[in-house]
Amino acid sequence: MLAPIVRIRPARPLEPTRLQPRFRPSSLPGSRRFRMSTVEFASDTVTVAKPIGLSHRRWKGHPRPGIDFPDINTVCEDAVQVNRIVANLLPVLREDTQIIAGIDLGGAALAGALAASHGAGFVHVRKVGSLRTDIIRSVVANHEIGHGLALSKNVPIAGRRVAIVDDCLLSGATALASIQLLRELGALCDQALFAFEIEGLGGARLLAQAGVEVHAVAIVPPQEPASG
Repeated sequence: MLAPIVRIRPARPLEPTRLQPRFRPSSLPGSRRFRMSTVEFASDTVTVAKPIGLSHRRWKGHPRPGIDFPDINTVCEDAVQVNRIVANLLPVLREDTQIIAGIDLGGAALAGALAASHGAGFVHVRKVGSLRTDIIRSVVANHEIGHGLALSKNVPIAGRRVAIVDDCLLSGATALASIQLLRELGALCDQALFAFEIEGLGGARLLAQAGVEVHAVAIVPPQEPASG
């Protein structure tokens, strides 16, 4: 069971910016308030949570040689780290966000945790390529399909503010495809939140070009440093 996250007021107001997110630091024993930093992003000045470290294991050479993918399961099995992720992302999540869309697979669990703390609903964006061929016909009949992704039909997202969440940002292609699908269905979607971002792969830049704000809890190099 996750430890509760207590929302408290900051010691002093944040400096005014064009986007003013909430500041709700973690109340875990021994934790400190996450410092906030102001950066230039997509021609606007926004306030973002300062990236922090997350203890994790990585898959060697996945999804291709030269990339070691962070295994979100080695993070989420620890309630303290889950609370750390949520506490880091809550301050930058838009106040009027109504739905958190978790991308298959790693983003689904994070979406639920973040949505519960924010007071929003959450949905699961599925990758069509990950589905068994014997259920594709059923998926097509019951889902909105686009850009290699699927979202359950009749989910009322038109006109509602939606943020996407995934475990790791690489090239940004899957995140952008999810945003395009949500926008085509009428959602207002311009925020993408991640537990990890692998630096140097261009994902944040790709999303920024589409008018999407990107926030990652931890930024890591493409390959895990050699031990010893």
